[in-house]
Amino acid sequence: MLLIAFGLPHLLDTSWDAIGTQLARLRAGPAVAMGVLLLAGLYCYTFVLTGSLPGLRAGRALRLNAVTATVANLVPLGAAVGVGVAWSMLRTWGFSRRAISSSFLVTGIWNLLARVALPVVGSLVLVAGPLDAPDAVVTGAWVAGAVGTGVVALTTLVLLSDRVSAVVAAGVRVVARPFSRQVRASGSTADRVVVDQRRRILETVGSRWATMTLGMAGQFVLLFGLYWVAARSVGMDLPVAALVCAYTFRQLLTVLAVTPGGLGVTEVGTAGVLVLLGGDAGAASATALLYAVYAHLLVVPFGLAALAHWWSRSGRALVGGQPGPAETVPALPGRRGTQDDSRRSRRDGPG
Repeated sequence: MLLIAFGLPHLLDTSWDAIGTQLARLRAGPAVAMGVLLLAGLYCYTFVLTGSLPGLRAGRALRLNAVTATVANLVPLGAAVGVGVAWSMLRTWGFSRRAISSSFLVTGIWNLLARVALPVVGSLVLVAGPLDAPDAVVTGAWVAGAVGTGVVALTTLVLLSDRVSAVVAAGVRVVARPFSRQVRASGSTADRVVVDQRRRILETVGSRWATMTLGMAGQFVLLFGLYWVAARSVGMDLPVAALVCAYTFRQLLTVLAVTPGGLGVTEVGTAGVLVLLGGDAGAASATALLYAVYAHLLVVPFGLAALAHWWSRSGRALVGGQPGPAETVPALPGRRGTQDDSRRSRRDGPG
């Protein structure tokens, strides 16, 4: 918050009076439209969650998404805390440790790939599009595009190639050896971990990769629509290509930033990109702030309500170490149901 309060006007050479003047241009129609786009984006992400965890219903996936987003946006190290809360919620709904850990791996990879792939889109728009951007911005776009392409290509190769995954396992073993007795005692430990995780990811993805990809793409398209409405509502008149570049850069910053939800870093960074592309500093700052209000704050009441509902129904059982009520989920072909998986996971230990 300090970065927004003091850094935003100082670094962009504007003032809170100028930012407030631009924010005052917002009208009821665009405000409601942005709320609808936000909810639609949250719903699209449920396809990622239900695809990664068979048996999870869309309603519960929507509540789970709202709770984890709320925790991530409000709490320091919120992403890690959100994982813990999500784990507890899914356990009380009857999912096994192995199924949950596989789901977390898949959704983590999908989120990372999406956020590093978006700058590739932004760099292509910037380099090949109609914008006359400064050399520094073009250079940054090339670097971001190259890094994003490299990460996507490496991750894909690790998942699909035995040889590449073996090389990665060897690298993990070298890095982990000084810090792990198990790795020093048995050089194959890291290999087994990488191979096992890779196998589980491929099993989880299976035929559901298209559904998850479309859900992720739909979320980002809808949230870009929110960003576009926010920009136009406060007088940001840059072309759509410039907004695409700023938005994709914002998504990359959410991966790199250490603040809860990237708050502060993403606002200053994306407003700076808009200014470098020729936007007014006051309008650029207002765009970043308005988007942040919707992306970070409007989901909070829904997330808190969903968390309270879960706690009153199932979460209290965790205090006494008792399992919550298990959810009955459809059995997959060739497999027993999730409740059987849950009982088996208690014998096998963490997945």
